[in-house]
Amino acid sequence: MTVVAAPVLVRAKVAEVLRRDEKARVVALAAAPVWPHDERLELPGGRGVVVRPCVSTLAIRDELQQVDDLPAGEVLVLLTEYETGELGTSITARLAGQKILPLDRWQQLTSLFRAHGIDPALVDEQWAVNALLATPPPDGYPAARNGYLDRATALATLAETQAGLTPLDLDLAGLLRWSLDAEHLARWRALDPAVRTGMSGWLAGRGGRGDVVAAVLRCFAGPYGPDAVAVGLVLAALSHPEVRDTAQVPRTMLETRVVDGALAPSVAAEWGRAAEGLVQRLLGQEGRAVAGGILRRAEEILAGQGAAELSYPSAVLESGLTQRLRHIGSQVAAVLRKRRLRAEDLGPVEHEVARLNAHALAADHAERVSRAEMAVRLLRWLAQEAASARPPAPSLAEASRRQQDQDAWVDLARARVWEGDVDQVVAAAYRTLCTTVDARRREHERRFANLLADHTRTGSTLGELLPVEDVLDQIVVPLAGRCRLLLLVLDGMSTGVARELLADLSTRGWVEHTLTPARPVLATLPSVTRTSRTSLLCGRLVDGTQSQEKASFAERGWPLFHKGDLAAAGAGEVLEPRVADAIRGDAPVVGIVVNTVDDTLDKGGRTPWTASSVDRLLDLLATADGSGRAVLLVSDHGHVHERGSRLVSDDSGGARWRSSARPPDEDEVTLIGPRVLLGGGRIVAAWNERLRYTALRNGYHGGASAQEIVIPLALLRRVDLDLPGWTPLHHAAPPWWVEPMATGTTPATGTTPATGTTPATGTTPATGTTPATGTTPAGHAGSAAQPDLGLFDESEVTPQPWVDRVLDTEVMRARLARMRRGAMPADRLGVLLRALDARGGAATRATVARALDVPDARIASHLAAAQRVLNIDGYEVLRIDGDTVRLNAALLATQAGLT
Repeated sequence: MTVVAAPVLVRAKVAEVLRRDEKARVVALAAAPVWPHDERLELPGGRGVVVRPCVSTLAIRDELQQVDDLPAGEVLVLLTEYETGELGTSITARLAGQKILPLDRWQQLTSLFRAHGIDPALVDEQWAVNALLATPPPDGYPAARNGYLDRATALATLAETQAGLTPLDLDLAGLLRWSLDAEHLARWRALDPAVRTGMSGWLAGRGGRGDVVAAVLRCFAGPYGPDAVAVGLVLAALSHPEVRDTAQVPRTMLETRVVDGALAPSVAAEWGRAAEGLVQRLLGQEGRAVAGGILRRAEEILAGQGAAELSYPSAVLESGLTQRLRHIGSQVAAVLRKRRLRAEDLGPVEHEVARLNAHALAADHAERVSRAEMAVRLLRWLAQEAASARPPAPSLAEASRRQQDQDAWVDLARARVWEGDVDQVVAAAYRTLCTTVDARRREHERRFANLLADHTRTGSTLGELLPVEDVLDQIVVPLAGRCRLLLLVLDGMSTGVARELLADLSTRGWVEHTLTPARPVLATLPSVTRTSRTSLLCGRLVDGTQSQEKASFAERGWPLFHKGDLAAAGAGEVLEPRVADAIRGDAPVVGIVVNTVDDTLDKGGRTPWTASSVDRLLDLLATADGSGRAVLLVSDHGHVHERGSRLVSDDSGGARWRSSARPPDEDEVTLIGPRVLLGGGRIVAAWNERLRYTALRNGYHGGASAQEIVIPLALLRRVDLDLPGWTPLHHAAPPWWVEPMATGTTPATGTTPATGTTPATGTTPATGTTPATGTTPAGHAGSAAQPDLGLFDESEVTPQPWVDRVLDTEVMRARLARMRRGAMPADRLGVLLRALDARGGAATRATVARALDVPDARIASHLAAAQRVLNIDGYEVLRIDGDTVRLNAALLATQAGLT
């Protein structure tokens, strides 16, 4: 093989010659007669070298005739493929050493890498040596580390210079990422066959699973080269154990097309895992556009194999997400067909929802995923209702509290599930679920309406309820005596909407405070704006208008702003200056009415209710917070959604109430009493949400359902307030909203966890055993048993001896005494340990936050405080795995010296 000379080689060889004969003027080198570099080179000593390629003896003679024209001291270097014997003595006599000097392969290689030694293993890699010598960079390769050129360095350098494979591209994941650049694949395919074959063998042999790398490299060389990552995604789905047998034929057909033969299932699966990992990283970075193209191509390949229905196991393909949703729909339908719904029936669908949330595209389909979560929450609620066999609410206060604490969350969930899904299987399951939930809710609404009728007729004055007309005097005035207040009225906001909105506000740092004891607020009758909002803002029962509301506030010295007052006056102003100035001013109370919810009932739309979806809410809250005002969030009445309602035309009243003489039917109730402000003190109101009297709209109010009558009331501030009659409410959601229901399994309580195997000092224990079973303790890494994620029950408040004994050990008492600052106190540790133990040693962050009664946003600091105490000598007694908190109870007992 003829060597292609490079400047670094020429400099090295001429320097070697001059060391032997400093007067040498002409050096002939055995090399290809090509020189694409500058003809003049500088030697380290300052002498110059002029390089001339010579393709013939005539060319050599011509150059020799001109050598005397060179500046004194410069050396002429001739590159020729001739051998010494082919030249006459008239030529050789003028050459240094009187011969053509060879460029020694190994010497050249060491010179190119500026090395002093070379790895003997390179003798077996002649293909690599040839390639390295054939096209070296002008200044040689990067210097070998420590002056020794080992095999790995040489081959990695060749891979980078010839194929563009950097050190980060040499493993399976790196190769797949590298293949996304079309120029890289073009360079790979343009390699000399011997180089490509040798490099493939080296890459495959670098580490474990070389068979997978070899398969990917074969793919690079074939028609599916640009689709190596997409092919991997398909293989990941088709090689998954859940579908592997069914998918064998389409998978083998694809493998034959891609790599000219079937792959072992483990090879296909490993290729798939690497491809999925790469796409997930791209989705989480700035490569979403690239990831989108890969996913589309993978779907095309999958469909081309006739295997689109087998993508369910895929954690990245959109069709996999759709099929996971379809599985959830099928399981929801199956659960609802059971004669009696029990908590243990929900295990499979809970598992499927967890898998759905783990899908890489879950965030891109947040609405569909959220509806699936809501569907499972409704199933939990149905199972709870079936298991509890609660008697009907005995009083209107109890029925109102149930609306606030339970049914508001049900209303929120079913509003989302009602929206359905594009998949017909899922949509049908959601329809059945809504039908089942609605039937149960109707029982509650019927009972509420009957209690409301009795309460209204008798005029009960029991203090358990708070009429809307009393909110000003009983709530606002006392609060204003303690802090400046923004009274924010969201017209038409139901308890369900409030729960969704307040949940969003909690993630933004706002703390909800609730009346203690609870006093549900009731709208006037009918539950319409003209009576209920005016009564709220006037502080007395009245059928009135905005002008009356403003006048009533003005009498108290308070400003009040309605919808028309909130428009910004000029560029750069998010709030009308009068509004902003009033909030920042000294008035004890500033009232603002926002009509976003009520407008939505007219104009349509069921957007998730977040702070961003309510007109100017975030701006109002920010201004209030910056001015030191607390915010009292309230409504004037609720509403019901349009759910395929039945029209019974009647123009004597409103959408959900009438004053006509026709007797009430089974979906209506007669309301008579002093709080009935229209219809001459007597109206008939619909309690069934599917009855209306006027034109079709997105939603309605004025009826007698709890959704319309019970009004949300919440005090907001960014810190916990210490106010009489108010309690911070960090976790308003019922347990069935937060976590799967208990299935009757009993956690190991009342006994001391046994000793785990003590690890070496400074290491994290890998296992721990209980003496009774010898199995891995609950919640520890490697535990085979799944944690029992149950609802809060008396195991959380009943002292468990092992927890008490651990906290009472000398070790723990000493740690608690020594670590008073920044450590969780003993009583709080007891709550945490019992909550985790009740769930088999593992629970979500939200569940732990609920047990400790701290906001979700602050749970990380509380867990860190617990770890300072519990993780003795660095052992991971309490470990955080993503969203899961894990307790190794056996190790804790050992470290505390209890065993």
